[in-house]
Amino acid sequence: NRRSRASSTSSGRQPAPPSNQHVQPLEAPKIIVIHPGSQHLRIGRAADLNPLTLLHGVAYRRRRLEGDWPYHDPLLPPLDNINPARLQVEFEEQRLAVSRILQHCVVDEQNRLRVATPPQQLAHFNRSSMAEKILPPSGVPDEHPWLDRDAPVLFDDQILRLSAFDARDYDIHFPIKRGELNVHKEKGGSLQATLQHLERIWAYALEVRLKIPLRELGTHCAVLVVNDVYVRRHLREMVTLLLQRLGFRRCFLVQDSVASTYGAGIGYGCVVDIGAQKTSIACIEDGISQLDARVRLHYGGGDIDQVMLMLLRKCGFPYRECSVQDSYVDARLLDELKERFCHLNASVCGAHEKTFTLRKQNGQWLRYTLQVGDEAIMAPMALFHTELLNITGRTRPVCTQQAAQDQYDCEDCFDGEYLKETGRKNGARGGDNGLHLPLLSGPGSAPGSLARPQLPVTADDEELIVVDQEESNSNFQQHSNQPQQPVLANHCYHNSLGQVVPLDQAVIRSINRCANYETKRKMFGSILLVGSSAKLPGLAAWLESRISQQMQGTGAEVNVFTKGMEAGMVAWKGAAIMSVLESARELWISQQDWQRHGLRILRERSPFLW
Repeated sequence: NRRSRASSTSSGRQPAPPSNQHVQPLEAPKIIVIHPGSQHLRIGRAADLNPLTLLHGVAYRRRRLEGDWPYHDPLLPPLDNINPARLQVEFEEQRLAVSRILQHCVVDEQNRLRVATPPQQLAHFNRSSMAEKILPPSGVPDEHPWLDRDAPVLFDDQILRLSAFDARDYDIHFPIKRGELNVHKEKGGSLQATLQHLERIWAYALEVRLKIPLRELGTHCAVLVVNDVYVRRHLREMVTLLLQRLGFRRCFLVQDSVASTYGAGIGYGCVVDIGAQKTSIACIEDGISQLDARVRLHYGGGDIDQVMLMLLRKCGFPYRECSVQDSYVDARLLDELKERFCHLNASVCGAHEKTFTLRKQNGQWLRYTLQVGDEAIMAPMALFHTELLNITGRTRPVCTQQAAQDQYDCEDCFDGEYLKETGRKNGARGGDNGLHLPLLSGPGSAPGSLARPQLPVTADDEELIVVDQEESNSNFQQHSNQPQQPVLANHCYHNSLGQVVPLDQAVIRSINRCANYETKRKMFGSILLVGSSAKLPGLAAWLESRISQQMQGTGAEVNVFTKGMEAGMVAWKGAAIMSVLESARELWISQQDWQRHGLRILRERSPFLW
């Protein structure tokens, strides 16, 4: 194990007790599985067939005070407004480049090429298309108020019904952004405020939607699905939220890619999770996420929505007032259009007539008719031609798992900083600046080179500190006359121009960071697509074709697949299955364990390397 670990006796205290062997059998109806995302929250009992899916946001009614402006987290990633004119020119160049690629695609056995419909021809029809007044669709209750304007807090569909005018009366927060807690410096953006947003949303889902009174949560257990690339401090706060603020009896955490393998019924695989705002890739073997192969890319279905809107506007989108930045109604509409229109099937070409309905603020329902051509395939192709995604951000950070010793946490007395300060190396404390290293004089050593530090030795049995070899290497580099620049893992997910790599290349680079050839071969043969944006028709076959072309000559067999169930529910299903397994008994953390031992119990019982 290359990770730093302190033994349980390093502080002189007794180790955390093992899990109680006489725990009563767990009942699936008493286990609540929570899978929070950037846009949706999936929550339900482990015994349920499918989870409840609702918007992962909350809207607070504002008090109109002078100088107080409403704060709105956007449903879709905002456009890059640094230089809009240049952005339009560059987007058109990339659109033409992708269009030329599509023109060389073969559509049938006769080797016939695709025939594209020019945007000008589509625009001629779309600009003459007028909205048609219609009756409310069936299933939409007309007697109930469309928007509860008296409620102090709005959730789920009520937020998605806010027009640009209505939204001015609310502060709207989405507590997770791009896969992690949405902590920022604006109103309601502190860590504790973000956790308060989470508590409000989860309490609403439990009490109102699942009909579980909050006072009865002491008889329920919770399973929280977390991202593969995580911030340890955030996980600690979430456990506190579950056990102390909401009052669950017990809980445990599981990474979403590991849960996806349980939900898909596979023992190993490369899990590609395409969500609303992020795409994460992780290689799983025997229920363990490979540390070096985890990556989270900052693009997802919301970015595809913005690309599609830009393409539709170039061909005369008839709903000209569409404003996804100001109106949550319009943002929701665009997300629905993506799910209905978009595909990755090269054999589908030409103009196709589509319709969609929309409710205006005055209560009138309208139906729009438009023609769509290659826009339906070009928008999701942005996953493979990331230059199209520059409209929502030219520079995109890539997140890999930060080393444990780099995530300093003042409440974790066994983190890397603690080990550095208390470890004894060659008789000196880790924080001692007076460390002198002798010159090497043995055979094969360079003249004047520094001696390699030996493995750390412990002072005595009462203070057993284990420091890994990597930390010794880093100390050696710090004292060397020629310091070396560290090679960051996330650099390999950008090309030479600083552009984030496409999805297929990201999968290849992630798998290539696995330890050995056999593991890599297994991962290429089992690539699982999950996530709310992974259900685009033809995506699995397109990704498999792109990876296979780049892996020719290596002998690796590439297999990309999805499960028959809803792609966004796979991780939730897997966590529900995992929660009732006999082998998961030792993972549970009780309220008493958390209050008594704190972060140490999470370190010892988490099903992933802390």
